[in-house]
Formats: sequence, C-alpha cells, structure tokens
Amino acid sequence: MMHGNGHGHGRVHPASSSSDFSGEMNQSAVSDPSSSPLYSFHFEKPVPPPPPAGTYVVQVPKDKVFRVPPPENARLFDHYTRRARRRRRGSCSCACLLVGAAVALAAALAGVLACLVLGPKPPAYAVQALAVSGLVNASSSPAALSPGFDATVRADNRNGRLGVRYEGGRGRVSVSYGGALLADGAWPALYQAPRNVTVVVARARGSGVRLSRSVRGQLAAAERLRSVPFDMDVDVPVRLQLGVVRTWAVPLRARCTVAVDRLAADARVVSNSCDVKVRLLSWWRN
Repeated sequence: MMHGNGHGHGRVHPASSSSDFSGEMNQSAVSDPSSSPLYSFHFEKPVPPPPPAGTYVVQVPKDKVFRVPPPENARLFDHYTRRARRRRRGSCSCACLLVGAAVALAAALAGVLACLVLGPKPPAYAVQALAVSGLVNASSSPAALSPGFDATVRADNRNGRLGVRYEGGRGRVSVSYGGALLADGAWPALYQAPRNVTVVVARARGSGVRLSRSVRGQLAAAERLRSVPFDMDVDVPVRLQLGVVRTWAVPLRARCTVAVDRLAADARVVSNSCDVKVRLLSWWRN
C-alpha cells in the first residue's frame, strides 16, 4: 500500500481486478503513482455509526429549518389582536349609538311637529283662595314683617290631546303688594293630562320685610274698603306631551291679581284675574 500526501485518509485500489497482478512496478511508476493507468485514488468519508434500535433519523435540508419565535412575540401578538378586536367592537358600538340617536331625534321631531299641528293652548288659572298671615297691623307699624301666603290655584289644561308637564324644582311663585315683594316659594311639579283640571296649593313665605310709608298708607286704605289687592306671579318651565313624546321646556309666566276682604287666614277672595304668557312659543294660541 502507498500513502498519499502523508495524511493516511485514502486507500489506493488497483485499476484492474486481475488475479495475476504481481505488484511489481518500475521506478518511474513508484515516483509518480498518479500518472500510472494502473492505479486510481478514492477518498471516502467516514461512515457514521448506525442509529440505536427503535430510533429514526430524519434529515431536513438546512433551508427548511425555521426558528421558533421567543415567547414574548406570542404575547405581543395576543395583545395587538385583542386591541384590534376592541377597536372593531368600539366602532360598531359608536355606529349603533349614532343610529339610535338619529332614530330618537326623528321621533322627537315628529312628536313636536304633531304638537304644533294640533295648535296647543296655554293653561288657564284662577285663584280660588288666598290665606294671609304675618301682616297684622302692617298698615300702621314700620317694624319688619314675615308675611305668608297659601294660594289655592285652579289650573285648567284646555288641550284635547296634549298634556302639560310642569318641571319640578324649577318653578317659583311670588306675592307682592304695590310693587314691594312680600314672599316667594316653589311651584309644585305636576303633570296635567288632556282636558284635566288640577287644584294646586302654592305656598310663599317672606322674612324681614319692611314696607315704605306710602305702601303702608295704600294698604290701610285697601283694608278699609275690604278689598286688598295682591299680585301673584308664577314662573315655571313647562313641556307639552303627546303620548310618550315631549317637547323642549319653555318658560311659562302667569300673573294673577287677586283681592281679599281682609288680611287673615280665612280671608275671602273678592276678585281675581290671571294673564298667561308663554315666551318663545308664539305658536300657542289663547
């Protein structure tokens, strides 16, 4: 055997398999074996040992091997997926809300137009009784007074198909004499159905009221005539209602002039008249 390049990693095989080969060669052949046609060189890779029994070896090309992403990539993917879903749901919710608001607005406008077509009328008022307190000797004494009034008011809704709703907590009632404010209070919240008559008791109270000399003189003269006139003002927001549809709230003002025969709790009403105005609602007719 002949060693190639001194590394010992190959074996030399005869070019011919003849049995009469003697292995003799001339000097030139020994000096350059690769030039002889009788020899050829084959370098073989080491053969790997066989796999253990019961195992399988799967060879995958290098370009088909994929890297496994780190765990934080999966968490980021889940986070962005959930955020995208929330955005889609939010967009759908906004669209649904807009559609609902548009439907509600259209229904409200239809109700308001129906109210306008029906030609609403303002309520009619009349003061049936006025109990007076805290004004004893008011015409002759300059001392501070604490007047009180309990007014029994008859409210008549004259509309055949429209209800009238008085806003609670926002209405006021006040009583004055000769331009001097004596007392004020809250107008009660209530709803009047169509063709409904409701009797309301409105209470007004005052404290530390001082009347001028001229006002006291007018009051003394009215007592002698047994007809003491007071001005009662009602300011309250109201809404018209047709079924479940309501209009916007608008201010209603009623001024009633009522005269009583004396300044007492059992005073009798001798005359009264009320004038009703609804601002910003010129479509109300008397």
